[in-house]
Amino acid sequence: MKRNVLAMLLAALMVTSALVSCGGGETTTETTSTVQGEQAGTETAEEDLFAAYRSIDLGGRTVNISVSSNISENGGGMPTSYPYIAGPDEMTGESVQDSVFQRNMEVEEMLNVKLEHEALDLNFDQVRPHIESLVMSGDAAVDYYVNDQLGLLNCGLKGYLLNLADKSNFGEYYFDLDSDVYYSEYMQQLSVGDKRFIITGDYFIDTMRAAHVLYLNKNIVTELYGDSDYVYNLVLDGGWTMSKMNEMITEAYQDTNGDGTPDDTDRYGLTGHSKGWAYPYYAFHYSTDCKVVSFDDKGLPYINESSQEGLSKMAELLIATDTSIGMYRTSTVADSLKKFVDGQAMLTFFQKVGDMEQASIRDFDGMGVIPYPKMDDSQEMHRTLVHDTAEMGAVPVTTVGEAATAVSAVIQVLSTHAHEYLLEGYYEVALKSKYAQDAYTAQMLDIVVAGISAPFEFAYELGFGSDSFLKTITFQPIADSITKGTDVTASTFATLLPGAQTRLQELIDIYTAN
Repeated sequence: MKRNVLAMLLAALMVTSALVSCGGGETTTETTSTVQGEQAGTETAEEDLFAAYRSIDLGGRTVNISVSSNISENGGGMPTSYPYIAGPDEMTGESVQDSVFQRNMEVEEMLNVKLEHEALDLNFDQVRPHIESLVMSGDAAVDYYVNDQLGLLNCGLKGYLLNLADKSNFGEYYFDLDSDVYYSEYMQQLSVGDKRFIITGDYFIDTMRAAHVLYLNKNIVTELYGDSDYVYNLVLDGGWTMSKMNEMITEAYQDTNGDGTPDDTDRYGLTGHSKGWAYPYYAFHYSTDCKVVSFDDKGLPYINESSQEGLSKMAELLIATDTSIGMYRTSTVADSLKKFVDGQAMLTFFQKVGDMEQASIRDFDGMGVIPYPKMDDSQEMHRTLVHDTAEMGAVPVTTVGEAATAVSAVIQVLSTHAHEYLLEGYYEVALKSKYAQDAYTAQMLDIVVAGISAPFEFAYELGFGSDSFLKTITFQPIADSITKGTDVTASTFATLLPGAQTRLQELIDIYTAN
């Protein structure tokens, strides 16, 4: 990301904060001033923060916002971000929800506008057909969408979304897409060239909530290594790598029933839904610096053939993961999580930051959160993959003129407000204080969020099925190697290369067409 998230979050940690009482709704002075705006100092800060927007008058118009209310992963994942966008209908006494309610009210008053939120319950693969039907019929009832990245990306490629970077699409233009309130690098990597069809930042909080993490059973870690903080210290000291993880998941295996054969009753080092297929392991691959696509001096992507060495190394590491006696394979993410919360696995993968909101996670005694491992010691920092069902923003091409102007003002001010207040409320109070079980987990979350990576390869490799714009060249060589149990990255890469180059050029042509 463009901004230094880690520095901001660490600074926020220095602010003394306390949990909100469910009954009384009391907070620290910092939180109270954020939610209710009653502190004189906060009023002064807000005057500075919103000075550029206070003169905007949208004439009392209504901005209609379609917000996903669907739980990700076909109902098996974390709760929707709808409450963080639409908020409650009244104050509830819960700090984060009250902050969202107050934010929306303040923006309505500031801009003289009415925000109307409509819940839309669709799976990611239903998003494009839904928006397509409305756009093609000329239906302008929705001013902007908050929905799954993958579905919105499809809409942008089909021409159904407004280019948010083109000021000629607006009357007055209030977006500042390069400012700290947006994840500007992330947005750039969802496109080619200067066009921007998808927008994200702290207001679209799902980008952070959908960040992949590994869940850690500290009870097993303590039993094995005599120190519940052993893995945390590996992360902080730079020693949390794929090789170290593979070593540990093997050591964690325990033949619980003593029958000499790995089975469902035994204890394992790692659990994941890789039974019968290799693709779930992409969560590890895309959390490293191993990249197949590079960008030239004009900012255009190309397949970098020298990347094969990194693919080969990553393949060997993931073959070791997959074949470890400590690897327990399930058929679904939910089954993997159950194995973990039942205390039968040291680690589970394919979980997200937002999954910490689920009761089964909150009630697990001894749970920790850590970033995915580095590929090796040469990787400078931990990288974090954001899942492609993260709920982000987009404006349909049917939003024109004054409607587009209003959307740019509303999103800009909501994003400015969320950048200042929502992240601290959700991240510092809800996640770190309410759900985290130790101080180290808070540090791990800092590292996870600071490592959120540009998503180009992940965005255009997966999710399009046979229409992949990278012909699956960034992970298929590794997947084939895992399936066959030996490194075949070179042969798969060579087979996919011509098609990948052709499809990538088609993608470039779509984005660079006038």
